[in-house]
Amino acid sequence: MGGLVEAASGVVDRRLLTTTFLPVLLFLGALGAVGAAGAGWSEAAGWWSGLGVQVQVTLTGLVLAFALLLSRLIAVQRVGLIRIYEGYWDALPYGRRLAERCRLRFAATEDASTPGDHRSHLYPADESRLMPTALGNILRGAEDHSRDRYAIDGVTAWPRLYPTLPESFQQTFASAAGDLDLMITVSGLGLAFSLLGGALAAALLPWYGALLCCWAGLLIAWWGYRGAVRAAEPYGELFRAAFDVYRWTLLDTMGLRRPAEYHAEAEQWRQLDKLWIVGAVDSEHVASLGFPGSEQDVRTKAASASPPDEDHDPPSPAETHAAPEAGGRRVRPLRLAPWLVAAAVTLGIVMAGGSLAVRSFTSPSGWKAVHALRPFQVLTAADVSGPSAAAVAGRYTLRHVAEGAPVDPAVLGPRLPYGVTDGKAVVTLRPRNGRLFADGGARGTMATLRLVPPSAERGRPATPLIFTDVMVLDLLGGTVPTGLVIAVPAWRLQELLSHAGDSDVYLVTAMR
Repeated sequence: MGGLVEAASGVVDRRLLTTTFLPVLLFLGALGAVGAAGAGWSEAAGWWSGLGVQVQVTLTGLVLAFALLLSRLIAVQRVGLIRIYEGYWDALPYGRRLAERCRLRFAATEDASTPGDHRSHLYPADESRLMPTALGNILRGAEDHSRDRYAIDGVTAWPRLYPTLPESFQQTFASAAGDLDLMITVSGLGLAFSLLGGALAAALLPWYGALLCCWAGLLIAWWGYRGAVRAAEPYGELFRAAFDVYRWTLLDTMGLRRPAEYHAEAEQWRQLDKLWIVGAVDSEHVASLGFPGSEQDVRTKAASASPPDEDHDPPSPAETHAAPEAGGRRVRPLRLAPWLVAAAVTLGIVMAGGSLAVRSFTSPSGWKAVHALRPFQVLTAADVSGPSAAAVAGRYTLRHVAEGAPVDPAVLGPRLPYGVTDGKAVVTLRPRNGRLFADGGARGTMATLRLVPPSAERGRPATPLIFTDVMVLDLLGGTVPTGLVIAVPAWRLQELLSHAGDSDVYLVTAMR
């Protein structure tokens, strides 16, 4: 028996062994104990003793193999299990409604004047980013930390940052991640035992045995979740620290220049995120990527354009007079300055001509609509013909464009992140009796919409209606916006239209 366990541990890595394989063995052992109790302990012991050593070894090997296979399956599906514990319940029946109720509970705790959850400082700073569970809020708060501080999308940048971390930090982070995985596995197996063990006990044991198994599984599940919340705290702190301390290491590994100021750093990370996700960056911000060589070229040009230092020693006779040729004739001295000036002028003309050629080649003035484009349609490269048509991918139209008509860049909104409009409906919002407060809005930004009923202005309590993940497509009305064109989740469109007319509308955007 010991040899089989040792062999099994040899083919299972240490993290899988401690976080999944051993809990699975205990889970299978608990199910076996329920079955043995139902059949009778003495009968079960007699049956096992009568099998013989060879059969016992074979059955034990099969159980270990099944436990190993089940461990692998749980490890593969653990990310999905963690997402359920975080509060991603959209795929569950009535999951969205339940998630919204639970999220509002955390939002009320955040808004209360009295101290609430002692972990609230680990939660997202933006109320619209709150999750329905404590575990989800801790993990999302860690994900948002890098974005709020440095404009780095933590989810996108993490797979690229992690390989550059020092080995000691990786080991510490792996230990924290292992604790989180262990507690999630224990909680999930507790739920499974409550169902399977309870059903098995109901078939083999008295009613109180089935009730005991159900409650024991639920207790283990609750204990595992509480342990996962506690394990998520150091995990989230290490996730934050990785970006705080080692984000420069990622730039150095990629061969990019470090920014010289805070705003330049934020713009550099924003453009890198677009490059990683969309595959292209804003043309006017290409220099923000920090490719090497640009700064050195500037220094070289400055040095070549600077006048000679008057404190330099005068040239030697060998430098001012030409050496005699083999025939005894003296060659006229070579004047380098005119040649350098001519070469610089020629190089400037060539570079200017090349720049004009590149600009004319990439100019969007030749864009034409392949077919009729409806307002606020997210475009693909196939929707537009002309030079550099791929540059329109991800942008959207602000008004109707007829088939074959020129597509002016002025009628296009900014490029949107991939998939951000999925499941959303476009609606124009003009409050009738209420007021619109959207001074901080801009095209192509994500925001939160708060509708405050008029009863709140007359001193009566009113609960504002909150719409998260709202994409601002256009602002109407000139300098002072009087209307919005937004993309909202389609399932909440009717609710928005029924309350927007008489309410004050606040467009809340996160500060960068």
